[in-house]
Amino acid sequence: MRRPRAVLTALTAVSMFASLLLVPSAGAQIVVGQVANSGNAIQCEYASPADELVTQAATGTSYAIPAPGGVITSWSTTSFLPTANQRFGLKVFRASGPNTFTALAQDNRVLTPNSVNTFSVSIPVQAGDLVGFHLPSEAETDPVDCAFESSLQNNWAYLEGSAPLGVPTAFTEAYESLDLANISVTVLPPPAITSLSPAEGSVKGGSSVVIAGANFATVSGVSFGSTPATSFTVNSEGQITAVAPASTTLSQVPVTVTTSAGTATSAQLFAYRGCKVPQLKKTKLKAAKKKLAKANCKIGKVKKLHGATSKTGKVKKQNPKSGKILAPGSKVKVTLDV
Repeated sequence: MRRPRAVLTALTAVSMFASLLLVPSAGAQIVVGQVANSGNAIQCEYASPADELVTQAATGTSYAIPAPGGVITSWSTTSFLPTANQRFGLKVFRASGPNTFTALAQDNRVLTPNSVNTFSVSIPVQAGDLVGFHLPSEAETDPVDCAFESSLQNNWAYLEGSAPLGVPTAFTEAYESLDLANISVTVLPPPAITSLSPAEGSVKGGSSVVIAGANFATVSGVSFGSTPATSFTVNSEGQITAVAPASTTLSQVPVTVTTSAGTATSAQLFAYRGCKVPQLKKTKLKAAKKKLAKANCKIGKVKKLHGATSKTGKVKKQNPKSGKILAPGSKVKVTLDV
């Protein structure tokens, strides 16, 4: 079924088109879909609402979300019409069967004439989801540039009506068309963590840890295990410096980074190091020192009672008591007695 479109301007036999790169300051974002260039726009005129999507583009940027998915942060379309009140909408679909698609999200807008229109959104998507558009019934009286001329045939799906969100809907059988949808989106992929440096720190916290990875845009949180980092700084799209919080146990925990596009969990674990005071009572000083060294502790002040010596005396008291978790290398005082 062909769509009722009228050519807005004279088209050349081979027209040029390009995708529009958005948000140059966010390097992690990628562009999906394409927008029209001057001189090759195609005007849509509908008497009733309609949904359309490019299921496969023969040339140029695909309209399918690539792996690993993420979140759509903005969408764009180009208007070459001078008239006000142009209505156009982004619509995101997921294939759910042969010629059947489920609408995931929809964002309708009124366009500014004679300009590239860009709108901020936050729409989670998965790899393989398709970017399409929605035309309201007003498109007959308020036409809009919905597509642009292509030199190669592309596969489309069409619905005369509006697919409800979350409901698998049958579209017309995919057909070929010598044009492409005049819509593109920016996608922020989820973050990824490749390494931690250093991968250990004091149980008392305060260690500065460099987290290497990718897609560290719009970072909203960094955690060590279930505990938020004391602070963090996003150095670049591929690096974060975080200050590890304190821990009550000598444990190994994953590090997580959360952005608007998702959460990454490190395969490498961060190890909390410290001194877990061992039981020293009734041991001689030499044995006590060995136990302390093995527990990442040190001997502190040694007090001797009743003629006890370093060789003959045994530990009668210790401070702190056994089981206490201290910073690495903490000292333990002992009292020797005969």
